[in-house]
Amino acid sequence: MPGIVSAGTSDAPHAYSQTELKGLARALFLKKGRDFGRLLDVFDNSLIDSRHFINSAEWFETPKSFKERSVSYAENVAALSIPAIKACVESAEADYGDFDHIIFVTSTGISAPSADALILNQLGLDRHVRRTPVWGLGCAGGAAGMSRAFEYARAFPESAVLLVSAEMCSLAFHDDDYSKSNVVSLALFSDGAAAVLVAGEKHRLYGKARVRMTGALSTTWPDTLGIMGWEVVDDGLRAIFSKEIPNIVRERIGENIDELLGPRGLSTSGLGHFAVHPGGPKVLSEYEAALGLEEGAFGYSRKVLREHGNMSSPTVLYVLKEVLDGEDFGENEHGIISALGPGFSSELVLFESA
Repeated sequence: MPGIVSAGTSDAPHAYSQTELKGLARALFLKKGRDFGRLLDVFDNSLIDSRHFINSAEWFETPKSFKERSVSYAENVAALSIPAIKACVESAEADYGDFDHIIFVTSTGISAPSADALILNQLGLDRHVRRTPVWGLGCAGGAAGMSRAFEYARAFPESAVLLVSAEMCSLAFHDDDYSKSNVVSLALFSDGAAAVLVAGEKHRLYGKARVRMTGALSTTWPDTLGIMGWEVVDDGLRAIFSKEIPNIVRERIGENIDELLGPRGLSTSGLGHFAVHPGGPKVLSEYEAALGLEEGAFGYSRKVLREHGNMSSPTVLYVLKEVLDGEDFGENEHGIISALGPGFSSELVLFESA
């Protein structure tokens, strides 16, 4: 089964404390004559200490058109992604000729040629590298990208896949959107990129893998289209973020994981390692409860949320890197990569010690 060889991450250049961002939000809304008062307490209850944005705070002080947001995305997406790729490749003591397929995941901007083509040119990659850009999976995109990398490397065991995920969620902030979902998204979301190298069993890097992927499951629940996503408006994308998400996690995630584990003779009690997307503090708490774990069990997820916020698709890959860097893997130990996204959907990947 394909192995996870290495992971790398890249923070956006402008770092802000959560206190600074709360003040920025208040100032921007007051400038429009709105005072959200206690609603801004969501900043304090987010478990987030700091976040990173692709643009400085001054960028948000004037209205931006869809074109301006798209230009900002296109001008920055490769620069945000390449440090994560370099860190990932260097960690594996590999080189750019070691992978023959790039899967690029994003949901927060549009670029044609797609970002993987920009990266190929800037890094001078082989012109025959296969490219698979994936758009629109939101927070589930990182885990879905791992599933697609798993499937490709299993089908072509001589190959290695570079998964890259980059998001600029800050481009979707609107200071004239007075909905609760906009305030919550401003309190949670941020920008970042991550890269993961996955090798097939016959690839020279396979021996460096600490864990191997053994299964994956994609789930889209019917009649949940309005739970999460983007609304396309004249001046960009606006967040759709339902308060029902924690309830869905409570009611469905345990059964969903059993669907992946049961046919393999495993149960949730046999999982020892968790790379779970930290959608927010309530989502994490409900997820832990659904698996019968004590609140706070997802330590790596909470660490990433605290230090980076929710970057959408790369966030679970940040957590995966923490797991790979911080965990000891004994013989026959199992773990799971999990993220939820628009659809409403779940992406699960099962892995075990190599």
